[in-house]
Amino acid sequence: MASERQLSKKKTTQQTISISPALKARIEKYVNDNNKKNPKDNRFKSISAFYNYVLEKTLDCFDKGKTLDDFETFIDSKIQNFFDKISFNALIPYYENAVKPNRYTDPTFEKLPFLYLTIRRLYFSIMDPYDINSIKNVFNRLKNYLLSNNLTKESNLDLFTGKSKTDLTGIFEFSGIYRNLSFENFKYMAAIFGLLGGKITNGLYLEKDNYCRFDLKATDLFFRKDLAKSERMKLINYNISQLINYMRIINDDDYYLWMKMAEDKNNFISFNNSEARKEWFDLIERELERFGEKEDYTLNMLRFFERLHWVDVESESEREIIFHIRLSEPKNKDEIQLLKKILSRKSKISQRDGKHYLENIS
Repeated sequence: MASERQLSKKKTTQQTISISPALKARIEKYVNDNNKKNPKDNRFKSISAFYNYVLEKTLDCFDKGKTLDDFETFIDSKIQNFFDKISFNALIPYYENAVKPNRYTDPTFEKLPFLYLTIRRLYFSIMDPYDINSIKNVFNRLKNYLLSNNLTKESNLDLFTGKSKTDLTGIFEFSGIYRNLSFENFKYMAAIFGLLGGKITNGLYLEKDNYCRFDLKATDLFFRKDLAKSERMKLINYNISQLINYMRIINDDDYYLWMKMAEDKNNFISFNNSEARKEWFDLIERELERFGEKEDYTLNMLRFFERLHWVDVESESEREIIFHIRLSEPKNKDEIQLLKKILSRKSKISQRDGKHYLENIS
């Protein structure tokens, strides 16, 4: 057999193949549609030009080590370009540990509006919500990307239609490799389904297997193109509650519950004994003196008390700081006395009209 170098690249040789009428019609439609969109593109000037280009590029891929099986996991450029803009390559072991404290943080619309609006625009640009095949096609395109990121074992979506096109239900299954990164993916999947208008009617999460399953039902939002922000936010929060709820939090590590409770200023941190309290306060004071500016000591110490929910800082200036003590005078006399004692070391503290004033004297 002659080598490729010896063979002419001139298109003179013909080769006959047998294809089905359905495939022939699909090819002709694809070439004609693209020829109308891009009349100057030589790849679509004829059926023959299209065949030649596709076959040549396919063999080039094979020369680079690709196989026929790789066509099943092909990532199209639109999906790839979209995720390239909002993702990056990272060290998996590092981020598996780094996202652990974020486990029960809500991926709400308010915190990530750009991400959600960008995803929404992508889906509506490539998906027809009334066409089940279009929905499956979009999912398969996304699935191929997910399977390529070394975080996903398997992902599957089964869809079912009822008497009408809007009577749509589904079962979504996702299996990851890493515990914490998988849980983050589960959360965002639940949120994205809510963003698009899919309600999770039942959820299953198996931590040991890094597996989740969502039973889905399309709401009217799935077929609406208006933003309907408040309604979509409600659905996002509802879906996320399948994974983030206090039944799950209180059965996980202690600090997850503490992180949630810390958001409520009606709670405050107390100490089991005076020795433990002294150790923490001494540590904080040493660190503030070592790493902070001398003139900022009082303000930093007050911020520490604010984090314990002992005080609320109303305003601060170079001359004075105004704050309120949140602790109950009858119940927390020891804490209030200690608070004033520490703040008085380098500041003058006074009280007027129910407010406390600090003047730096250091």
